[in-house]
Amino acid sequence: MTNAAPRTGDVYLKLAGTDSYVEIANIADYSIATTGALSVAAWMRPDTLNFSRWEGSGYVHWLGKGDSGQHEWTFRMYNLDGTTEDPPRPNRISFYTFNPDGGLGVGSYFQDTLQEASWIFVVGVADSTRTHMYRDGRHRRCDTYRGPAMGRCPIHFQPPPNDNLQLEIDPTPGSAPLRFGTRDFNSFFQGGLSRARIWNRALGAGEISALYSTDAAPPDGLVAEFLLNADTGTIAIDSAQGNNGNLFGATWDVQL
Repeated sequence: MTNAAPRTGDVYLKLAGTDSYVEIANIADYSIATTGALSVAAWMRPDTLNFSRWEGSGYVHWLGKGDSGQHEWTFRMYNLDGTTEDPPRPNRISFYTFNPDGGLGVGSYFQDTLQEASWIFVVGVADSTRTHMYRDGRHRRCDTYRGPAMGRCPIHFQPPPNDNLQLEIDPTPGSAPLRFGTRDFNSFFQGGLSRARIWNRALGAGEISALYSTDAAPPDGLVAEFLLNADTGTIAIDSAQGNNGNLFGATWDVQL
């Protein structure tokens, strides 16, 4: 299947790991609660399968929105080795939504054998009750974050001693900025990012497949478009609304 991954000679955003990130000022369009739905798409390229600045049970946040007391949503990637989950989660990539106080979230994931320096197209979707995860244009999993389980999208449970009660998420907007390469400075991604986009609605499977194949970005509901494919100094240009971001320790590089 042909795809729109960065080609030889294309510029992309390079994140070096520790203290390397992009920060974009908060606007309401980046919150699930604003319309009740959100879709986030990006090409990402891990340059290592074991990160040097990780947190929790062995993961990094590579794109997300949330700070202490105002957590919202995030993408994670786990290390290949040494994760402490049981069973292990080697290189799992996930999209989570949280209640403002953080703790356990509800989200969807894929867990595949990955290769260093290989581009992956990742899309996380939240509708009014579920999260969805796509890799390279294909739907991989859905989960229910509030309300009864729907179809093949399971509910999740609270930790003991309340493990008979559903873990529900009520997405709440906060003032935290949007960040690439980290969420709240507790972990940092090492690798490349390109064409990060946000919609204030749930994209359909056909739209996501077309986006992967041809980079045909549907304009309906497009509230952020950081193409990250041109050297613009220390600025990440938002071609959707002009809500540009600032680079900190991140650089521009060329795909070989």
